[in-house]
Amino acid sequence: MSPSNNLASQSQENSQRRERLYLYDTTLRDGAQTQGVDFSLEDKGLIAQQLDVLGIDYIEAGYPAPNQPARSLFPRRRRLEWPSSPPLA
Repeated sequence: MSPSNNLASQSQENSQRRERLYLYDTTLRDGAQTQGVDFSLEDKGLIAQQLDVLGIDYIEAGYPAPNQPARSLFPRRRRLEWPSSPPLA
């Protein structure tokens, strides 16, 4: 077996053993706690939609109790175009 064939074989074996990496984003939670940042409901929806387009597996949308935009985002998610990433509280 040539060195290049051996390397290709090892690479294929390694890729078959890799585990899936899941991406979890906290922009809507942690980002909203940044001084001077106040996401509206529309802002949160647009950010979540773009995170979904990027392929983020889980989007932590924040704790829904403290403010109206956070409370409104969870039911609104059903009507928005980001079906791949479930919002988490």
